[in-house]
Amino acid sequence: MIMNDKQKNIIDKLNKDNESLNQGHKSMVEYSKGMIYIGLFVVCFLIYYFTKNAFLFGFLLFEIFNSIYAKNDKKKVGIGIIVGVVIYIILELWI
Repeated sequence: MIMNDKQKNIIDKLNKDNESLNQGHKSMVEYSKGMIYIGLFVVCFLIYYFTKNAFLFGFLLFEIFNSIYAKNDKKKVGIGIIVGVVIYIILELWI
């Protein structure tokens, strides 16, 4: 099928629009992941505050991080473990 210049311009414009929509979608997905993570962090902190169980807090926080961000990526899981250990130590020193 042979396209004229007008059709090529329309297709190019639609491709650019599609790319911008994809970028917008990706940014909204990342934003929603962040909001979910922050909300679950608050819930975990409230659980810790009322139960004073720092291990449970760290475990739940790590599981949330793993399920939302890490997706079993070894580097991200390692970072999550390190952050969890640091938070656990800070909470133990705070008590």
